[in-house]
Amino acid sequence: MKLSVRESGFREPVADHPLIDWSLPRIKELGYDGVELCMTATRVGRPRTSGRGAWYAEYDAEGRARLVDKAASLSLQIPTLSSDWAWGYADFNPDLSMWDRGVEILAEDAKFAHDVGARSILIHFGTSTGTWSQAQRLLTRAAEHAAKQNVVFGFEGSIWFRTGLGGQDTLCKMVDDIGSPNLQIYVHPQRDTDQQVKDIREAGKRICALHSSALSDGIDYKRVFAALKEVGYDWYWCLEVGGDLIVDSVAKWHKIARESGVA
Repeated sequence: MKLSVRESGFREPVADHPLIDWSLPRIKELGYDGVELCMTATRVGRPRTSGRGAWYAEYDAEGRARLVDKAASLSLQIPTLSSDWAWGYADFNPDLSMWDRGVEILAEDAKFAHDVGARSILIHFGTSTGTWSQAQRLLTRAAEHAAKQNVVFGFEGSIWFRTGLGGQDTLCKMVDDIGSPNLQIYVHPQRDTDQQVKDIREAGKRICALHSSALSDGIDYKRVFAALKEVGYDWYWCLEVGGDLIVDSVAKWHKIARESGVA
């Protein structure tokens, strides 16, 4: 299993610490295998001055090639993206009936992922709510866009409940009903050890990628890793942490992984 981190967790001012020339080398220097790029909107044609991340209109073909080349020169992978713009979109589009444009932006994220070599993209509807049929229609269309780019959309299991359609168990049903290999679950195990193991087992073979909050001494990670092995997941463990935890978590994760017989 490999370790990655969300680039958006850095607290340094983005104007002086840009994605390509500062974040990527820093992430490699700290010992990570990969980076998750968070897709966040910015004004096109102006330097990004606040809010870390990337935006499909911010990077033309040349810019995307530069991003890929820099990562390759560092032997750093870009395995996943995260469509974080969905939070802001939901603020102005609180009902799933308003999400047709959102699916168009997901299509742009899929194209961006293809161009930079990412395999999976975390998606969600923010705080927007709606009916089962609305969500199914939108996710079916999203999966079609993902298929065209040979990438996978992974709906984050831990925040599916915000749709008003139930917990991760109903997301499993949604994924099964749609039946596309390009729509799976981006699992984020929550709370105590028992719940984290349950989250993993419940998502099962539908897991396309994994998020983790800050590593905790109160979690039995041997059981967590065992559950991941049980469902056949051994790809990236992506840390959703910020500030000093980006630095401190690398050695801690490798120690936990070694003790769990993983690395």
